[in-house]
Amino acid sequence: MADNFNASDFGNSTKRRLPICFCLDTSGSMMGNPIKQLNMGLNNFIASIKANDDTRSATDVAIITFGSSVEIVMQFGKIRDGLPEIQASTTLTPIGEGILTALELLNARKEGYKEMGIKYYQPWLVVITDGAPQGPNAMANMELAIKACNELEREDKLVIFNIGVGNSVDFDILKRLSIKREEPISVSSGDFGKLFEFLGSSSSSVVSSGMSDDALYNINTEPEGESVDVDDFFKFMEE
Repeated sequence: MADNFNASDFGNSTKRRLPICFCLDTSGSMMGNPIKQLNMGLNNFIASIKANDDTRSATDVAIITFGSSVEIVMQFGKIRDGLPEIQASTTLTPIGEGILTALELLNARKEGYKEMGIKYYQPWLVVITDGAPQGPNAMANMELAIKACNELEREDKLVIFNIGVGNSVDFDILKRLSIKREEPISVSSGDFGKLFEFLGSSSSSVVSSGMSDDALYNINTEPEGESVDVDDFFKFMEE
């Protein structure tokens, strides 16, 4: 997959890069307040990246949505002012196809770094969904996505944030995306602000102080829980 990799994105900077790809659910159940809060959270995340000298020069962001189809809303490159507004309007949820597209995009970005001799932190894949795979070949693609994510994670080539929104998420499937995170992260649409604030501060910690990838996974959870509540997640990260 073409990544539109452009040397002008970097100028003369030799800063080590942190590529982050958001893979976002735009199915019909995200319509209304959830998609509004998601857009606000994304814009606040980008603003926080731009406000910090370290993250502004080191963080690369791409955005992919999955609904009636998989769309690359924002390619990797210079962080722009004013993100395209994300819409939700379909009942389909091709999560697996979206993830596979995101992995192709991340791999292309890494290859571009290598060609230019740019060092990079292990990529982040941030998957946010409020449902379960739906649509043609949805489960088959999801199984392919799970296998690919597990292999990359096992080889320490990918950091995965598997995030479920609300109460209709298939947490069993979402959990399988990561072999390192004990349980998926659970949020309500009202928590998007805190979620993106955490992602912004964590990216800053990685590029500024070298926080390890393990710190993004090592979360204590209750055995009977189906997911990690976002407030518990933040409390752990502040310890």
